[in-house]
Amino acid sequence: MFKYIIQLIRSFIPLIFTCPFLFGLSACSSNSNPVIYYNNFDFTEVKNYSFYTSGSTFFDSQSLNYAQRNRVELAIEKSLNAQEFTYSELKQADIIVTYHLVRKNKKDYQAYNKAIRFCAHCLKANAWKKGNDDWQVYPGGLIIDLINPKNNRSVWRSIYPLNYDVKDNSKELNEKIMEAVNVMLSQYPRE
Repeated sequence: MFKYIIQLIRSFIPLIFTCPFLFGLSACSSNSNPVIYYNNFDFTEVKNYSFYTSGSTFFDSQSLNYAQRNRVELAIEKSLNAQEFTYSELKQADIIVTYHLVRKNKKDYQAYNKAIRFCAHCLKANAWKKGNDDWQVYPGGLIIDLINPKNNRSVWRSIYPLNYDVKDNSKELNEKIMEAVNVMLSQYPRE
């Protein structure tokens, strides 16, 4: 009898160590990243999106090379297309998607906010909803904004850490960007 109890305990040992890991992993993956958005914008009416073109104040607000821009924009396109949004010309877009890679230079971040008319002080107004009270900007984060084309002002913002490593190859960089974009855009307000 004692021998069977020992065997039973041994068979449960891997399960005992695996369960907390799986619960921790699922808890981490269910935590949402910070999202804030303007409640008075009708997100349900959005069917198509676009990006600002080169030469716009947004485009010039940050110094990204074309490879970085392409990585981010392709990830955004894949994610939005999978959610059944359609890419369109800028003039026909219901929203304009912008993005910013946060670095240690605060002037770049301020120039980006100015270009998309993001008002940090407006967040305290009743019309802005925080999806998470942990909103903060940090170096290494990717910010995505959705812009109302009628007034060229941000109506939705999210941030997610890219956790770049100097040893990352282009495939790893693409995967990190894709993960970040998917997590952020999956929290698009559907109601």
